Amino acid sequence: LPPQALSVAEYQKLKVVDVSVEGAEVVRSWPAEERTFLQMRPDPDIAARIDSEPASNFPAVRAHIGTVLTTRFKTEFASQVSPILSGTRPVRAIVRLKLFDVPSTARRIFVDNDAKMRATIDLVDAKTGALVASYEGPYRSRRLIGGVMTGLALALDHSDTGQALITQYMSEYRAWLVGDRAV
Repeated sequence: LPPQALSVAEYQKLKVVDVSVEGAEVVRSWPAEERTFLQMRPDPDIAARIDSEPASNFPAVRAHIGTVLTTRFKTEFASQVSPILSGTRPVRAIVRLKLFDVPSTARRIFVDNDAKMRATIDLVDAKTGALVASYEGPYRSRRLIGGVMTGLALALDHSDTGQALITQYMSEYRAWLVGDRAV
C-alpha cells in the first residue's frame, strides 16, 4: 500500500463526524443479509431468484444492503478509527465499494467459495469537501469451505462472513492510519 499522505500527528487532529458508503450496487451476494431482508419483507419472487441472481438485481435488497453497510461501517469507524482520529478538524469518511461478494450456498457448492472485498476510503473536509486523505484498500478474500462440505460448514458456522470482511478491512485501515507497515 502507498504510505499515508499525512503524518500520524496530523491524522490525530482529525475527527470523523460522518460515514457514508457508496457502491451497494456492486454487492453480488451476501447471504446473511439476503436472509434478513426476506425475513423482514417476504417476497416469493425474490426468494426464488436470489440464489441465482446478483443481489443488485433487486432494488429493495440493494437498498437494504446499502443501509446495513452504512450502519456496519459507522460502527467500525466508531470502534476502530474514532479513538485515533479524536481531534477537532471535522472530516467525513466516504467508503466506496469496488467489490463485495459472499457466495451463496449454491455458488459455494458448484462454482466459487471465496468471499471478496475491495474498497477505497476517502477522508474529506466536512466544511469544504476537499480531499484530506485517500486509502486505496487492497483486494481481500477469505476462502470458505465449499463443494460437498458446504452444508456441514454452514451447519457448524453461523458467523456472518460479510461482517468479518468489513471488520478485517477496517482493522487494516486502522493499521494504515497509524503507520503500521505490516498490513
